[in-house]
Amino acid sequence: MTPAGAGAPSPLDPLVVIVAYHAPDLLDRCLSGLEGAFEVRVVDNSSDAAVAEVTARHGAGYLASARNLGFAGGVNLGCAARGGRDVLLLNPDAAITPDSVRRLHALLTADPSLAAVAPTQHDPAGHNVARVLWPFPTPAGAWLEAAGLGRLRHGAGFLIGSVLLVADRALGDVGAFDDRFFLYAEETDWQRRAVDRGWRVAVCPEVAATHVGAGTGGDRTGRETHFQASHERYIRMHHGRVGWWSYRAAALLGFGARAVVLPGRRRHEAALRYRLFRRGPLRAEAELGRTGLRIAHVVITDNFAGVERYICQVADGLAERGHQVDVIGGAPERMRAELDRSVVHRPAATVAEGARALVGARGADLVHVHMTAAEACAFLTRPVVRSPVVATRHFAAERGSTSLRRALARLTSRHLVADIAISGFVARSVEGPTTLIPNGVATRPQAPLEEPVVVMLQRLDREKSPDVGLRAWARSGLGQRGWRLVVAGSGVLLPDLEDLVAELGCAASVTFVGHVEDTDGLLARSSILLAPARAEPFGLSVVEAMSHGLAVVAAGGGAHVETVGDAGVLFPPDDVSAAADALARLADDPDWRRAVGVALRRRQQDHYSIEQHLDRLEALYRSVTADERVSPAP
Repeated sequence: MTPAGAGAPSPLDPLVVIVAYHAPDLLDRCLSGLEGAFEVRVVDNSSDAAVAEVTARHGAGYLASARNLGFAGGVNLGCAARGGRDVLLLNPDAAITPDSVRRLHALLTADPSLAAVAPTQHDPAGHNVARVLWPFPTPAGAWLEAAGLGRLRHGAGFLIGSVLLVADRALGDVGAFDDRFFLYAEETDWQRRAVDRGWRVAVCPEVAATHVGAGTGGDRTGRETHFQASHERYIRMHHGRVGWWSYRAAALLGFGARAVVLPGRRRHEAALRYRLFRRGPLRAEAELGRTGLRIAHVVITDNFAGVERYICQVADGLAERGHQVDVIGGAPERMRAELDRSVVHRPAATVAEGARALVGARGADLVHVHMTAAEACAFLTRPVVRSPVVATRHFAAERGSTSLRRALARLTSRHLVADIAISGFVARSVEGPTTLIPNGVATRPQAPLEEPVVVMLQRLDREKSPDVGLRAWARSGLGQRGWRLVVAGSGVLLPDLEDLVAELGCAASVTFVGHVEDTDGLLARSSILLAPARAEPFGLSVVEAMSHGLAVVAAGGGAHVETVGDAGVLFPPDDVSAAADALARLADDPDWRRAVGVALRRRQQDHYSIEQHLDRLEALYRSVTADERVSPAP
């Protein structure tokens, strides 16, 4: 119902989106202030009948989410089908008059460079004025705050999201709010992305709104944990792992000092925050029970190869999403260097060491094992560790390398609740049902593809067919035309391969660089990846090259048919002449080389991103921990 005199909502007016979570009295006050002058959508994250009743009484639209989506998820639901209208995001514990909304809207529409505007804010009694514009969180800013010099922070800032008018044109350009932010910092992240794309935000000082603050945010400890966890997520996303380490160190120093020198309640609050940062905000948030699981990844090796590198990438991604992750096994120094500080690492080169480590992590909600030794470890600890166990099939072969080991593997794999296949090729090659979850990698900037460099990035053993790659290189004649082949990787065949390039007369153009830690740097300085393995189970290095936009020449067997597909250049396995011809044609035609690289990079983004991989893993984890039966992939 529209009150008399308020006027019907205009299609030119902004849409009002309110994300509610219980607190119907606050929502009633919020809606009353709008006087029915605008179309309002209330997204109810609590599915509360009282919220529905208040919404209906004010004639607003009501959307009940199936679960608590968090603020960002609720905003995205409310903004869907907005019909080109600007959107006023309004907290239920805030209030603003229709005239104030229209004045805000006039400011937003008058300047096409503005992504968002906000009014000044104060509490309902008018005593306390809230700060509306804040500097973006940064590691440098955290150090200034720790030193008591926060007033020196300058540069672009963001508007708090309790009353925020967002331009439709900016939403279309920047995209939706990131729903990985459950509560807090979602508006910070969105505005950071907007500013990075050239947009501005502004405060409208002549317009005011009221805001209770923390009206629907739950208990104080939970709010503080969510607040700091969201800021950890933000810093990790925009400043990387090293940026987070710096930010966290500054917070520990600052809060630790305040916990010593400040009096009374302020001292108590500083001590609480110090303990929160010492534990890690994301890990503490996971312990609140909102989304986080405790997951143990087990690989019984003291090596660092493709499987261990994959585990590090996944563990870091899961930790960033708020899960507690323990990693058992892998080369200790390399694993610790690759893993985020919030991930617990326990060395385990033998099944016995792995069993002891897994018992130490027996609070895990789920155990994820990699390769048969890890499966045996999980089997041996079943009397103590009762968590469900899933396994990833990294190889297109039966479990176990000998008849005895295969027999033992059939026993130790009986308790597994799900088998994950990393590719369709693996799924077709192993016995029993599997869940297909292709590996994924982070998307990287497009490589220039200007350096005359071909790279082979793989282990140097027979199953990877490195001799085929070297023979194709020699036959291509690229070495005589100024191109170089960089062979990155180690393995038992290295001496034989060095002899082979001497025999082929191409030693001057081939460089064996051994194991490379900075694979991203190597790929960014290359133009073509050569992948000669005839039956690759997945080919992580191939997909990493695709993420950099390299042109890929790969043997048309195994998983290469899926990952590279028709976007790259496939040659019949072991066909040296075909591989050499593909290399020469790509080297001769830079436009075609770039077109192939761009198509492959797009294919990686569409099908093999780390985010898609983590989404699928999380879905499987939750189905398993909820005691749902996992079905094989179609």
